Amino acid sequence: MVTGVAHELSNPLTSILGYAQRLLLRGEEPGNREETAQILQEAERASTILRQLLMTARDSRPGRSRVALNQVVSHTMELQRFSLAAERVRVELDLDPLLPFVQGDAGQLQQVLMNLIGNARQAIEQHARGGTIRLSTKRIDGHRVVLEVHDDGPGIPEAIRARIFDPFFTTKPAGIGTGLGLSIVLGIVREHGGQVRVASPPGGGTTFTLEFPAAVEESRVLALPATGPGMKTDYFPVREVSTPPPRPVAASKRVLVVEDEPTVARLIGDVLEDDGFRVDLLLDGRETLKRAASEDYDLVICDMKMPRLDGQRFYNTLARTGNPLREKFLFVTGDVIAAHTHEFLERHHLPHVAKPFRVEELTEKVRRVLEDTRQTAPAQVARSGAARK
Repeated sequence: MVTGVAHELSNPLTSILGYAQRLLLRGEEPGNREETAQILQEAERASTILRQLLMTARDSRPGRSRVALNQVVSHTMELQRFSLAAERVRVELDLDPLLPFVQGDAGQLQQVLMNLIGNARQAIEQHARGGTIRLSTKRIDGHRVVLEVHDDGPGIPEAIRARIFDPFFTTKPAGIGTGLGLSIVLGIVREHGGQVRVASPPGGGTTFTLEFPAAVEESRVLALPATGPGMKTDYFPVREVSTPPPRPVAASKRVLVVEDEPTVARLIGDVLEDDGFRVDLLLDGRETLKRAASEDYDLVICDMKMPRLDGQRFYNTLARTGNPLREKFLFVTGDVIAAHTHEFLERHHLPHVAKPFRVEELTEKVRRVLEDTRQTAPAQVARSGAARK
């Protein structure tokens, strides 16, 4: 029931998030900008609650891979950038440039950070004068990785400190929080073999310390810019060397968007057209099969759940008929937590974006899929030539 409701809510939330962000990027009048930022902030809060509910209802253990924690921190702060700026929250990053990988799920670790940063923002709001959130990473004992999230808010009273990780326990007013955020943080960290500690001295401020085992057989580390650790920045995070800035996309790229929700389809189309793509929008999976058989596209962006012909059946049909579009797929879905959806995506190694998504999440994943397609195409041609010989 939860996943079904989440799917229905993810579509309008995706549209609200996307169009609010587009308005902010256009630089409207100051008064309108503040109101738009408030809409974006509330949509993000609703999205966080939705993801928290999905985390409690998940019925499959997520996959594990080598994760660069510094990169998770930077990406998460980028997603929070607008909201933090609107609330006069300063961000300080002190990321260890030689931090080893951890073994885990990047999406879950990002959810941990989103929850902790959200709590820090709400604590700072009690001052009504802005404040500072400080994120730091370091390596200890050679085989442990530490992430600290500190805020200079009023702190957590000692009387309730022992209960803050209890499910549904909250001191926030009705309608502000679910009481699931810190419970989910604790559960995810423990699933990753880690532990969580909290410190809140009488003078104010709170520090959450997350400790994880480092991944074995380290092969590389992420470097930071030449400014080095301890760099302070207002609202904008440090970017790792391994995450290059977005490159312009050629106007000749053509994308087919298959999405039965008209507002989400239009949002995806608007975002991609801003980046120079030529976009065709279709609301019916059956009509898409005809289009895919007769026209060429560089990428297909497809919703997972649709009436008549859903995303899985659409993909399987392309695979069965040998259509090359099966190698150029990006799914958007509000159902990624479900076991059958997760298994399908993993089995076919298909990239996806989870609803509700932000504009930069979509554009970043589109660029990655196109880059992967360009890299694999020469290898496929070489294999084909060798087979003919």
